[in-house]
Amino acid sequence: MKKILILLAIVTFVSCSSDDDSGNVNTNEFEQIKTTLPQGEWKVSKLIDGNSDHTVDFESFVFTFNEDGTVRAQNDLFTENGIWAYDNSSSNREELVLQFSEQTPFDEINDDYDIVSVSNSTIELSDESGDNGEIELLTFTKL
Repeated sequence: MKKILILLAIVTFVSCSSDDDSGNVNTNEFEQIKTTLPQGEWKVSKLIDGNSDHTVDFESFVFTFNEDGTVRAQNDLFTENGIWAYDNSSSNREELVLQFSEQTPFDEINDDYDIVSVSNSTIELSDESGDNGEIELLTFTKL
């Protein structure tokens, strides 16, 4: 009986490792965003920055995300080109990086957003502002 207890203790001790820190693991939970975004056209269905709702600023724009990392936002009068990227290099989150020019209203969505959820019809993103801690919420809905 004593040998069995010693064997169980050894097995338990060996199976526990100091490098089992899940905080240092890159996740790929939302990696499908790389194939989901380039499928079709999208609109901004929500853009809230703290207490300010900027959704209406983008209501006429259709976003087309390309596999090569480029994105085009277009309405009847204007086209804005930018870039996008999926980034999982942070040890605790996955991000969608959006970069357009600093022209209004696109300066509002230039950011590296934490990915909240991804489906074939909706992409939900959030970002905590470094200046004042307010939360920015951005949602794309497939057309």
